[in-house]
Amino acid sequence: MRSRYKPWAIEYLKNNFKNQFSIGENEDFSSIEEYVLNRPTYLEIGPGKGQFILNLAKRYPEFNFLVIELDKSIAGTTLKKIDEAEIDNVKLIAGNFYDLAKGLKKSKFCGIFLNFSDPWPKKRHEKRRLTSPNFLIEYAKLLKEEGYIYFKTDNGDFYQYSYEEFNKFKRDIIYLNENYDCSNQDFDAETEFENRYKLQGIAIKRVILKKTKDTLLELPK
Repeated sequence: MRSRYKPWAIEYLKNNFKNQFSIGENEDFSSIEEYVLNRPTYLEIGPGKGQFILNLAKRYPEFNFLVIELDKSIAGTTLKKIDEAEIDNVKLIAGNFYDLAKGLKKSKFCGIFLNFSDPWPKKRHEKRRLTSPNFLIEYAKLLKEEGYIYFKTDNGDFYQYSYEEFNKFKRDIIYLNENYDCSNQDFDAETEFENRYKLQGIAIKRVILKKTKDTLLELPK
């Protein structure tokens, strides 16, 4: 779901730095590395309005959580909610995932969350899908041994595409549910729209994948 442009969120992002990191070609990634190495850390790509990651962080203060969002309006909205929550285990990056992946040298994540990502249904946009080959390779490099990918979607075609790509890149699928209800799951939380989807009768698909010694770390030739 596309977000409306919010000028106030852009300004908030520009002026509040307590809970955000900056990335870019000339940025020093040492503060991010320190944060990730300090405690077991999970990464969410595309946090929506932040409900999911904040609920999880409050329940699991022993972990650190890092969210990355390219859209500045969404990032500013999420950052404000993080600041207002007054917790110390969620930080935000407003930027491109590939810049983060390139800049991190020592850090490894325990898991990566992909919640209701844009399915980019047109074939010419395949590389933008967060479960396309280039993304999956970077996830494998950033995850610890036996690290996890947590994937949820309401889109049937995107689910089928993602499932096929997960298998191509040799992920161990340890959980799969095509009509998922998170109420029975400890290490999960609903997003802003997840309950609405269920009330509308839209099935939620969830997959949990584990990195193994056979997981591909480069694109097949």
